[in-house]
Amino acid sequence: MAPLPKTMRAVVCAEPEGIDVLRLQDVPIPTPANGQVLIEILCFGINRAATCMGGLGREIPGSYAEYTCVDAGNIRPIPSTSLPVSVLASLPEMMQTTWGSLVSGLDLQAGETLLVRGATSSIGLCALQLARRLGATRIAGTTRSAAREQMLRDSGADEVFVDHGEIADQVAQGPKGGFDKVLELNGATTLRGSLKCTVAKGTVCMTGIQSGSWELDQFYPISDLPNRVRLCAYGGGPEDFHEMPFEQIVKDVEEGKVKIPVK
Repeated sequence: MAPLPKTMRAVVCAEPEGIDVLRLQDVPIPTPANGQVLIEILCFGINRAATCMGGLGREIPGSYAEYTCVDAGNIRPIPSTSLPVSVLASLPEMMQTTWGSLVSGLDLQAGETLLVRGATSSIGLCALQLARRLGATRIAGTTRSAAREQMLRDSGADEVFVDHGEIADQVAQGPKGGFDKVLELNGATTLRGSLKCTVAKGTVCMTGIQSGSWELDQFYPISDLPNRVRLCAYGGGPEDFHEMPFEQIVKDVEEGKVKIPVK
């Protein structure tokens, strides 16, 4: 094995601003602390959520570099696969977020119905497909553009709602009514409406903030939460990453059973 170089290229965010502050720089290769391992990064993925986080401004160094240090307990081996590294790089965060939202956040059960708000996102498209594999019987997605309806149907949506900010009336007036579970990926701007699309004892899980709006102004639980509708959030963590059936997901992607939206 060749000796490691002393420096590496990394995308550096020096201040918590937009993506314009990101700079590609040469920086020292990090040294792993006790309990950590040094990993060489072959490829990494960026999704829309990352660009909404103020220049990717996380509190710890991430994978936007040629090397990074990771706690040994957070590592999973890559299963044997013919998938290109560009596809593999997109899977861990995207699929862990999707799987965790549906299974841990929503506790989606076979036979239940699901609405994905913001379904044209990478997480949304994956959620439509994984929900079917989890046994959901009625799956719907929203989009702001009618031109994207077929894309959602190709990913598994039985119903598509063109969303101009409020779809509760469309859902209520439809022949099948509300949904058992709602995955909210837009964020605070549409959360109140998503709650109205949920049946009694159903659950809304807020996972995404695609709208860029982090706060819900003047939220009144007694009036804004419909009677007996539950609200939760999902953020994910190492335990969710280890619980995710990563090997099976890689196999499903390789066999074309799950199509990954990679650009």
